[in-house]
Amino acid sequence: MKTNIQHGMRHVVLSFILILLALNTASGQSSSGLLKIFSDNPLVVYVDDVHYPQYGEIKLVPGTHYVKAINSEGVRVYSEIVSVKDGEVTAVLVEAQEAALPSTHTGVTYGQTSETSRTDLSAGNSDAVPEPTLPPAQTIDIGQIGGKLPRDMSGAFGLGFGMSVRDVDQIMSPKAAQAQRNTGYYVYAIPNGSSVYMVECRFMDQKLFQIIVGYVSTSNNNSKLKLDKKEVPFPEYNRMLNDLTAIYGEPDSTEKIFLSGYSEEDGRILEALKRKKALIIHNWTDEETGNNIIMGLGYTTAPLAATIYTSGPMSAEAAARKLRLHSYDYNKSFKDNYFSN
Repeated sequence: MKTNIQHGMRHVVLSFILILLALNTASGQSSSGLLKIFSDNPLVVYVDDVHYPQYGEIKLVPGTHYVKAINSEGVRVYSEIVSVKDGEVTAVLVEAQEAALPSTHTGVTYGQTSETSRTDLSAGNSDAVPEPTLPPAQTIDIGQIGGKLPRDMSGAFGLGFGMSVRDVDQIMSPKAAQAQRNTGYYVYAIPNGSSVYMVECRFMDQKLFQIIVGYVSTSNNNSKLKLDKKEVPFPEYNRMLNDLTAIYGEPDSTEKIFLSGYSEEDGRILEALKRKKALIIHNWTDEETGNNIIMGLGYTTAPLAATIYTSGPMSAEAAARKLRLHSYDYNKSFKDNYFSN
């Protein structure tokens, strides 16, 4: 439902600020480790699907990270999970002979048949079965599992609508660097390279009915994460739109709202967002369930790119009850909520 996005965006950023403070003050400074990548040849390096043009020294949140390196010919020469520890240096040497990496997967992956059992697709084989389509390449974490989201839009991060508060917390807590547990909603800060992104889970009758994923621009200052209110998170916005479109197809609807003389082409998007004179949203709805995904770019206390997953039946019930949750009135319209705050 379109009535969900503005306060979802607003309170994700407020929770984001609070959790950043918790992360930065827990020990006087944020925990971090260094990843150093060495190679005799130029590389294009991604950590957790984030591009790092300068990869000689990458500051990361402690934990496991997916590191991928591509050479100048576009060939992947490194693809591994590495562990980064607080206050320590993790070194990775990428050698030229690693260009032909064997697959680390065995058996059936994403519905593929194994190499030894694949059907012969020669011209004379009339019973040949075409290759199944691989899931689209993931470019940002918005809750995919194995690159996929539920076809019926019934959740994300392995969570499903109707799941209990306890079960949600058991799944999300191990992923989080920090968490806030409030009445009716839990907020998790998920490590993302040297930054974090936010996941807010909302509940009605102790059952999950909405998941909000928010990315803002951040910067590091003396080992402390800070919101960057002067940067619009366009890379995250574009990756969200790319991944959702790859999975669900083109949005059912798109609204690009610019007021008071602002336009998409005038180069003043930050100013327009900050003055609440601009909003961009894309909407997908599953016809059978009524489940809904809204992905948008707006402004709260900072520019925010967000993806919101909502249960169709439970959001209708929330509206019927005139539910108020996290300062949001589910009985009010989307535009009234956004442009009046």
